[in-house]
Amino acid sequence: MFSIHFQNKDFKVRELDLPEFGSVLISTTSLSNLIVDENGNYLSDEAIAIDEQLFFFVEENEIDLDENELITIINSAIV
Repeated sequence: MFSIHFQNKDFKVRELDLPEFGSVLISTTSLSNLIVDENGNYLSDEAIAIDEQLFFFVEENEIDLDENELITIINSAIV
């Protein structure tokens, strides 16, 4: 696990291997909420670059779950 630094905060990032998509990066919804404004517009070019790296956002309490649990959460959300 590593982190992305944005607006003076560090956000956890995990790499997962999803059967249908291969290796992807996920982070938390708290990061997702900071990279866009209330209208869904990106705050900066840095915010766009961060979003383009990430496949999915999970809740703070989910980012540390084991890989199989995270895969289940992601699959249920995107199917």
